[in-house]
Order: sequence, then C-alpha cells, then structure tokens
Amino acid sequence: MKQSGELDTKLKKKIRNSLFVKIFAVTCLLMVVCCAATYGFIAWLVPQTYSTDLDAALDMEVNALISELECTAGAESGVLFDEFLLNNTVLLQLYDEKGREIALPSQYNNDFPDVAHDGIVFEGEPSLYGATHSYLFHFQDSEIVYTLSVAGDAEPVNQLTDTIGSIVPPLMVMAVFLSVIGAVLYSRYVTKPVIEISRVSEKMSGLDFTWDCTEERSDELGILAHSLNELSRKLSSSLNDLQEANSRLEADIERERMLEQAQLDFFSAVSHELKTPITVIKGQLEGMLLNVGKYKERDKYLARSLEVVKAMERMVQEILTVSRIKSSEDTLQEETFDFSDMVKSAYGLFEDMVVGKGLEWHEEIQKGLMLQGDKALLGKVVNNLVSNAIHYSPAGSDIFITAHSQNGRIQFSIENTRVHLPEGDIPKLFDAFYRVERSRSRQTGGSGLGLYIVKMILEQHGADYKIRNTEQGVCFRIDF
Repeated sequence: MKQSGELDTKLKKKIRNSLFVKIFAVTCLLMVVCCAATYGFIAWLVPQTYSTDLDAALDMEVNALISELECTAGAESGVLFDEFLLNNTVLLQLYDEKGREIALPSQYNNDFPDVAHDGIVFEGEPSLYGATHSYLFHFQDSEIVYTLSVAGDAEPVNQLTDTIGSIVPPLMVMAVFLSVIGAVLYSRYVTKPVIEISRVSEKMSGLDFTWDCTEERSDELGILAHSLNELSRKLSSSLNDLQEANSRLEADIERERMLEQAQLDFFSAVSHELKTPITVIKGQLEGMLLNVGKYKERDKYLARSLEVVKAMERMVQEILTVSRIKSSEDTLQEETFDFSDMVKSAYGLFEDMVVGKGLEWHEEIQKGLMLQGDKALLGKVVNNLVSNAIHYSPAGSDIFITAHSQNGRIQFSIENTRVHLPEGDIPKLFDAFYRVERSRSRQTGGSGLGLYIVKMILEQHGADYKIRNTEQGVCFRIDF
C-alpha cells in the first residue's frame, strides 16, 4: 500500500509538472465543451427554425384560403374547407362575432351557419398540433365577421426534436473521441518544440553546448530556437575564450611561481656559495691576528686570503651580471652587428691562456654574418663558452670554432677535444652553481654561473642551444 501511495504521488507530480498533460487536458475539455455547446445550440435552434418555416408556409396557404372564402358564399364554401383540410394537416375552428363556434361548412353539410353545440369532431389529438393563429374574414353573402382559428401539425417538429435527441449518445462519443485525438495531436504539435527547448535550456544550465535546436518552424517558437542556437554558440565561444584566458592566467601564475622559486633557489645557492669563502677568510684572519700555529706565516696566508677574495669578487661580478640580465629582460639593447668579427676577436682575448696550455686553435668562420640582438650580452655568451672550452681542455688538446649561415639561420659551435661529460650531468650544466666535479671544487669548477648566464641570454634572444658529447670531445652549438 505504501508503494502504491508513492507511485500515485509520483504520478500526480509528473502530471502536474507535464506541459503536455496540461495542454492535452485543457484542449480536450475545450473541444468537448465546444462540441456540446454546438450541439445544444443546433438542438434548440433547428426545431424552432423548422417550426417557423412550417408556420410561414401554412400562413401563406391560409391567406390564400381566406381570399377565396371572401369571394364565396357561406353555404357554398364547404368545398374550399374540405379541399384545404384534405391538402393540409391542420386543425380549423370557425367562430362568429359572438364567439360561438360554428360547424365548418362542408360539401356534405349545407346547413350554414350551424352552431356546434357539442363541439367539433376532428381526427387526431389537439396536443399533436402547434400554436394557433386566428384570421378575420366575412363571406361574400354576409357582413358577419368570422374568426378562423388555424393550428398547424406539430408532428414534424416533434419528430425532428426526437431525432436530434436520439443521436446525442453516439454524437457525444464521437465528439469525445475526436476531441481526445485532436487534443493529442495539437498538444504534441505545441509542446514538442517547447519540450525540446526546455531540454536544451537544462543542458545549457549545465554548460553543455553539444546540441542544436531544430529551426524548421517560422513562428515565435522557431525564432526562440534560433535565438537559443545563437546564444549557445556565443556562450560556447565565450566559455572557450574564458577557459583559454584562465589557462593562460594559470600558466602565468605557474611561471611567476617558478620564477619566484628559482629566485629563492638562486639566492639560497648564492648564500651557500659565499658562506664557505667568507668562513675561510675569517678563519685565516683570526689565526693571523692571534699569531697561532701555521698562521704565523702571515705573508703566505695573506696571499691565500687575497686569492679567496678575488674568487669572491669574480663570483659577485657573475651574480651582478645575472641580476642585470634578469632586470633587462624587457629592455634588450638590440642592434645589428657583425657576428663574424665578434667570434674572431675572441682569440685575441684568450690568446695567453691558449698558448699557456699548448692548445691548438681552429677557426672556420664565414665572413659577413650579420646578427640582430644585444651585442654586449651575446659577446659575453661567446666569451663564456670560449673560456669554458679553454679551462676544461687538457693541455695539448684542440679547440674548433665554426660559424656559418644555413637555411636562413646563423649556426655557431665550439668543440674542445680529449674530454667528455657524464651524460647524466649534461641537463644540469645550465643550473646555477652546478659543477661537474663531484668535489664541487672552485679551483677546478669555477663559479658555476657561466653556463647559467649563457642560458639566460640565449633564451632572451630566442636562440636554440645544445651541448653534447662527440667522438672527439664536447660540442656546444647555437642556432640564432
């Protein structure tokens, strides 16, 4: 019983919430009421109209009879009355001026006027006749004004009324059946686009735009469907734009977060790199001031402290370079310059180091390579790469430098021989303060900022770069 009650509640709720059911019920009821009203109007009006037509026809016949009676003597009028009664189903009654009923003249009754003492005898019941109409006239041979009362036959009207009443049950069944069919078709025609639009709007509320309303109709519903399609396309486009903007914003936020983290990591590494030499200098100076043990040889440890200070100075200079590059990301001093001359001039800057280590210098530089960019920063890239190649090359090895144009781009490469890098260390070479040596020695590994600076400058200029091991050694290549 409980489940049955729940089903009834759900069914009632579904009916209340169904537009189709509401329109069907209203349409069907209206059609039934209209059919019933139409039938009632016909049932009321048709008998009246038919009765009126019969009365009009009878009135014409009676007027014609009166015209003939006024031209006929009373005793001779029996033939006219008999003929009229024979041709018409009516009730005739004749009265004199005193209101006495006179027996109707007849060709079989020559006594005229004869007062009817016991009433007139006629066939049929008086209830079978309709309304009575009276006509005044006089016979040709008399000045007495007679009243002729005429009542028409009511049977045709009664038969028509009975006929109309007999067809009420089948007519109402047919009316209800046609009303139901018509209401179903009409409700479906009206509600189908509305239900579709309702379904579409529900999807729109869930930001689902993978649909399309049918626009076959040209009425207001068709216009509404077209408007929904346009609204869907615009909302979908706006949502896509919003999602793209949101993605870009998230990417920008993530990039800013990474930059901030990179800065924190960089300053953390800077503090770590500076902490050790400062501690060394502090220890050496305290030992010399206290004149303790080996620090009594002040000249020796002053020279060592000076070397540490110089190393710190170089590191500070590199850090300042990094800071300047970061601060000038949006303000590069771009110009067009001869890259070939820049590469050629590198040898003059490092000639002493090349000769001192007994290195073999090889150049293959195409003339007239014009490059657009920040000349000072790109010069630092070349100098850092040459310095690294010389610094990490064993004595007596070779250095190969090439620069040429290919496919509209300038390609620069520098290779030093007789040395290889661990493959696992290559991706880390561009990190700040990273050194290949496991000891992270500053005497052999430098400051650890050279390739980090190179990476920053090349990325600012949109250049492609790569470092790799070759059969002879290590090659660094740049494509501008």
